[in-house]
Amino acid sequence: KTDDHMAKVKDRLIFENKKMEAVSQRKSNKEQKLRAKESHANKLAEKAKRKKDNLRAVDDYAQSAASRRGGRLDDDDGAGAFEPNKKRMAADKKYGFGGKRGRFKKSDPKALNDYSGFNARGNFPAGQKRIGGAGAGNKRPGKRARDSARSRR
Repeated sequence: KTDDHMAKVKDRLIFENKKMEAVSQRKSNKEQKLRAKESHANKLAEKAKRKKDNLRAVDDYAQSAASRRGGRLDDDDGAGAFEPNKKRMAADKKYGFGGKRGRFKKSDPKALNDYSGFNARGNFPAGQKRIGGAGAGNKRPGKRARDSARSRR
């Protein structure tokens, strides 16, 4: 056989080998990807399990601490065995339970129908009558009057 023919055969064999290597490489990559995915899922599951265990341990500790104190946890029913502070008790005594919020701006029928302080001409301080424009003594004339006075000069 000629050297040309042998070179072609050799090239074909090299090409076949490269093709097989590429296929095996793809297979191994796919397998590696699958393994990595599985290990990641396992890590996440383990992390979630640890978190759940920690939360359960904290809950158990809180329950045991509450039982040692002889009281309950705050989220049981809210009826604890503690007394409000002195400031709160004084406010309750003065204003009744619930404090003084939301009572001040309510109107009653007696106040609504009371027209004793109403002045039909306007509410001016101490019964003074309003004199003219701004009510500041009219010391300065308006812009139009000032302009006309200037043009007369």
